[in-house]
Parts: sequence; C-alpha cells; structure tokens
Amino acid sequence: MSRLLTKPRFTGARVTRMEDDRLLKGQGRYLDDITVPGMLEIAFVRSNRSAAKLVEVDVEAARNLPGVIAVLTAEDCPYVLHDEKYQVDQSVLAKDEVRFVGEPIVAIVAENRYIAEDATELVRVQYDALPPVLTAKDALGDTRRVHSQRPNVFEHWEQVTDGFEDAFNAAPHRAQATFVTHRQTGVPMETRGCAAMVDPASGRLTVYVSHQSVHQFRTDLIKVMNLDEHQVRVVVPEVGGAFGIKAMFYTEYIVVTHAAKTLGRPVKWIGDRTESLLADCHARDNIHEVEVAFDDDGVICAVRDNVIGDTGAYPILGFPGAVGEAGWATGHLTGPYKIPHVSITVDCVFSNKTPVGAYRGVGGPVGAQVQEGYIDLVARKLGKDPIEVRRVNLIQKDQFPFVSATGNTYDPGSYAESMEEALRLIGYDTFRDEQVEARKQGRYLGIGVCVFVEPSAGVSSEAGSIPYEAVTLRLEPSGKITASTGLGPSGQGHETTLAQLIADELSVDVGDIVVLHGDTDSAPFGGGTGGSRSATIGGGAALKAAREMRGKLAKIAAHLLEASEEDIEFQDGQAHVAGVPSRGHSIAQLARIAYTDVSKLPDDMQPGLEVVSRYRPPMSVTYSNGTHAVKVEVDVQTGLVKILDYVAVNDCGVLINPMIVEGQIHGGVAQGIGSTFLEELRYDDAGQLTTTSLAEYLLPAMTDVPRMRIEHLVTPSGNDGGFKGMGEGSLIAGPPSLCSAVSNALEPFGVFVTEIPILPQHIIAWTKDKVAVEA
Repeated sequence: MSRLLTKPRFTGARVTRMEDDRLLKGQGRYLDDITVPGMLEIAFVRSNRSAAKLVEVDVEAARNLPGVIAVLTAEDCPYVLHDEKYQVDQSVLAKDEVRFVGEPIVAIVAENRYIAEDATELVRVQYDALPPVLTAKDALGDTRRVHSQRPNVFEHWEQVTDGFEDAFNAAPHRAQATFVTHRQTGVPMETRGCAAMVDPASGRLTVYVSHQSVHQFRTDLIKVMNLDEHQVRVVVPEVGGAFGIKAMFYTEYIVVTHAAKTLGRPVKWIGDRTESLLADCHARDNIHEVEVAFDDDGVICAVRDNVIGDTGAYPILGFPGAVGEAGWATGHLTGPYKIPHVSITVDCVFSNKTPVGAYRGVGGPVGAQVQEGYIDLVARKLGKDPIEVRRVNLIQKDQFPFVSATGNTYDPGSYAESMEEALRLIGYDTFRDEQVEARKQGRYLGIGVCVFVEPSAGVSSEAGSIPYEAVTLRLEPSGKITASTGLGPSGQGHETTLAQLIADELSVDVGDIVVLHGDTDSAPFGGGTGGSRSATIGGGAALKAAREMRGKLAKIAAHLLEASEEDIEFQDGQAHVAGVPSRGHSIAQLARIAYTDVSKLPDDMQPGLEVVSRYRPPMSVTYSNGTHAVKVEVDVQTGLVKILDYVAVNDCGVLINPMIVEGQIHGGVAQGIGSTFLEELRYDDAGQLTTTSLAEYLLPAMTDVPRMRIEHLVTPSGNDGGFKGMGEGSLIAGPPSLCSAVSNALEPFGVFVTEIPILPQHIIAWTKDKVAVEA
C-alpha cells in the first residue's frame, strides 16, 4: 500500500470547528437539558461550619413539606469514599462530623428544585463547634487533627541530588524567597451536575453527568456503589467547560444515583454558582520556600524548595490535589534550565477547607512561578538583565534528550529559540530605553518573560491512569465515517481535530466524518481528557484506527483491481493503482461492496468495515515548550495594571489545527490573567468561604484580556503524528510572565512579587510613601 501521494489536506489546516455549528446556535444538549417525565430534583443542605460535631440533624419538617419525596441523611445513603493510601473515609453525606463549609449533610428529593430548596430551609442542624485547622502552620503543628485517627501531614517526600550540599555551599551567591499561590478554582460556565434513572424494563441504570472521563466516572461509580459494570451506562452530554475540576469524582453523584435507584424515578441535581464555589474542587493553595545558589555570571548550580500543600478536608478520590500540585511543581522545579542540583521537601496537609483537586495546569503555573521567580531573583541580586540569566542557564538544542535534576527526560524542544523569538516580537532590545523614558515621566513600565515546559500526555493524569486511548472507526455502507473516542471534550474541538486526522489518512473530506464520544455504550474504553493527553494519545489512536481501516480498503481495492496492495494509492476519495488514477474505486464504492456485495471481497476477509484501535504512545511523557513575553504599565496611584503587549511563542510539535491551538492559548492567557490579578478563594478566621459569588470571586472580563500575538515553532515529538500537548502551557506561562513584568515595573520601589493574586491594594501598599529609586 503506497502512501506516496497522500498529502495531508486537513492536518495543519485552519479547519472551522465542526461542533460550533450546533454550539453557537444554542443547539447543544447539556446536562440541564436532560429531562424526562417524572424526573425529581435534589437540593443539598450543606455545612455552614468548617469544623464541628453533628449533634442533631432534624429533617422532620422538611420531610412533611408537600412535594418532598424523600429526605436523605448519612443513614439513608450509607456510602463512603475510602482512601486506602491515606486511610481517610468521606461519607457522601456528612456523618457525625463536618470538616468544611459546603460539605453535604442532607439531600432533599422533591418534585422540583424550588420545593427542594424550600425544604432545605426547614432542616435544623445542631452543631458542636470544633476549632478549625485553616493555615499551614496550624496543620503542621498538629495541635488539632482534621481526622482524629491520623496526623494532618498525610504525604511527605524528599528528593536530594547527590552532591547538593557541597554545590550549594560552594556557590559564591545565594538568595531566598517564599512563593505563595492562593486558592483558585476552575469556574466553568456550566456548573457540575448529575442525573440518574433506572430502565424499569431492563433494570439497567443510566447516569448522565458533566464530566471529562466517561469511563473513569463509571469505574469510580460502580466501585463505590458495588454495581455491575455492564448494568451501568454513563452518558456525558455537552460539557460547558471543565478545566480539570470535572475530572474529579464527587459525593453528590453517589447521592443522586442512590436516590434514583431507591425511589425508582429519575433524579437530577444541578449545582448553582454558590455550590460550585463552595464544593467544586479548589486548586493551588501552596507555599514554596526557595533558596537558590549561583555564581557571578548567574549560572545556577542548586535550588532548594520546601513545599507545603494544603489539600483541604479530604483527599479527592484518585487525585488528592495537593499531591498533584506539589508533584508537578517540584518535578519540574528546574523548568527549561540545566540546573544540576535540587533539594526538595514536600509536606501535604489536611485542613478544614474545601478539598483540592485538579485545575488546568495543576502545579504547572506554580512551578513556573517558582522557576521564573528564582531566575529573576538571581538577576536582581547580581544587577543583571533577567534575560542574560536565562540565556546562561537554558538547555540548548544540542543537549536533548535532557535529563533534568528531578529525573525527567525532556524530548527535543526549542527552549532558547522560543525565548529569542518572543524577545524579538515584543521588542525587548528597545524596551529598556522606553522604560527609562517612561520612568522620567512617572510611568512604571515593566517587561516579563516566562520560558516554560509543559509535560503532556502522561500515562497518569487527573482523568485516570490509563496509558492509552481508543478510537472505534466504522466506514458506513454509504462511504461516510463514524468514529467514537474515549476522550471527554469540554470545548477543545476534539471532534474536528480527530476528523482532520482520519480524513487525511483515508483521503476523504473532513465533512464526511462524525466523531462521537461521551457514552459508555458506544465509546471505546479510554482515559478521557486531562493532562493535555487528547491530541497526543487520542490523536495517535485516531491515526492508528484510520491506518487499519486504510489497510482494509487497500486489500479490497487490490483484490478488485487485480493489483498488489502495495500499489494501491489513496487520493481524493479514491483508491487506485499507483500512477493510474483512472483505475480505481471510490471509498464509497468499496464500502458498499464490503457490506452489501460481499461476494466480491477477498476470500479471507470478513464483511463490513469496522476497527477498534488502541494507541499506547512510545513516550510516556512528551514536553511542549514556549515563551510568553508581556509588557505592562503599573499605576501606583490606583494599583491597576494595564497589559500593553502580549506575545506567545509556542512549540507543541506538529499542529493539527492552528486555529484551535490559538484558541487554547487565548483561553489559557485569560485564565492566567485571572490567576495573577483577580482570582482568590478567601476564608475568614472561622473557615467561612467569603467569596461565594462571582461578585466576590472575580474573573477576567473581555476587556481585561489583550490582543496577543502568537507564533508557532515545530519540534515534533517521537509519538505517532509528532504531536505534543498544549492545553495547559498558556496558563502555566501566563502568571509568571505577568508577575515578572510587575516586579520589573516596580523595581525602583524595591518590589519583587512572590505572591498571587496581585491586587491593587498590594501595589498601593508596596509603593505608597516610598520614593522610586532607579534600579
């Protein structure tokens, strides 16, 4: 089978997203659009204490409200999420004790949500308050344990390279800083939700859920509820944003499913925005105490990082967030730099706050903030330009594959090249003169850079630990193609990108392909979406499946044309003999024969054209890279920061659809701006979350996000297709580059940013009554 004349027509092209036609017309079917006759709705009574014993839960008045069908407490819904490793149990409805504000205590099942909400007001909960554990210091001190049977430190590890102490102590210079990232969350437009119903005829259970991994969800559900896998169908309709938080498994899903099973009626729960901020997994919330040792030229020889990660009240099933955050951040502590020695100590603790899970980038933004922070710190200590310090430390092209001090093997990338290109685009060479002139006018301009690496397509992610992805391909008798994937799209354009790959392999039009997903009855078992694995692993599965299908078509064509399979070429929707385009058959003709004219098939060939292909990439992780560079102006009177220019140079290997890649970058930068200047989940001294609406938890608006310039470099990965993940790099690079720019702008005031978000009051406090001294 020859492939010489098969040139990619769609891969690499700016194909308009196929899913947008229905989504932009409002024809997408989301979870709250799932409604069936007789469906009940649930509202939860949630804890308004951060730490307390439950003395009494009185539900009688709620139970008697007309329209209320059932009231569930822990006794009525006795399921527990058990974490074997950390020996912690989480009752799906709080039993005996509550450990964070927002923890579900009672579920009201009613004819509609209005009645259910009214009934929650009738539930009386008597608490016996306990002193909450809210800070890292409190948690480490272990003066009160969040879980009485075990210490608050639930995960501890150390990693020290041989010779670290000698190298650290021998360095002529050392510097120290403490980097803090406060709590954030994903805030998808569509809040979480779940609906469950039992088929009265078959007894089979169907669960609808807004989730990133349809198979992982079913695996978790049947494990906790002791169900038979083949008796449970999980359906994920359109997902209105996920960002990692919808890869988690939450207690509400068990309650909804239990209610549907026991009541024999369909039951649905949709979280409101306050519930979302209270009980969707939080992210970040960690402290990195960093020391760095370096020479006169800024060459860094050793970095020490002591980390405390706060995971909240419970380890989320399968993905305790603090462990994931700290693991990512410290695993890539040296980032794109050839620093030979590290010393890492990590302590992950419980507290009386909402559990921490995955959020886009996981520990990436924090790790990059630390890594770029200590680079800028070295530059400031030495009085050098931060770019010069980066240049002497960056891994060079001839050093790949590069094994970092933390043990990661980086496949080839364009670290130095991406930085130089970003500097050129943003006009770094002329900026310093511009900055000096502005300061003479009392204007404070700054420039910041982040050179990042993004590990992607890891075998383990928040979506599970499945090191492969699967695609089912069926060439229909008409010649049209139906593909199914185990991925879990939530707006990334998977339907389009997979169709582009399949179309090129089979030489058909991309419009002839439909990509299905989100149903365990039809989607092949796969890991779902998370950790930027979709293009690299899912794309590889699509390629593999299409190539298998191509082989089947070539065999039929060769038989019909009395030619060798090796001589069959595919072009413009046809399979023909090499060099003789007139001697061939269309894909549609071959498909018809395969199903309905089977006497023409080779004797050893089964009728039909279907393949199921699973792809396990040869590389367990591949590394994207790039550089973001940004110019800002800081108003020291108002504390506001204006972004003047933003440049992103990205290298995610071979691009399937540049337009979709750029959309991902735009979104990531927007979230990076929110992380840097706006978003913080704040608790008061009693452990009450005070940011329970979008009036308090601020998100970037359209006017906060600048126009940005994006350029692509291409360093293919060793995996099929040469793809690398890129879904998280822009959020990884955004906050560090913005922090660096603000630090640079306020350098005359001696300001060096180590904590995000940077709020206007911080800037005013840093600069008020201080005289700017030219650095």
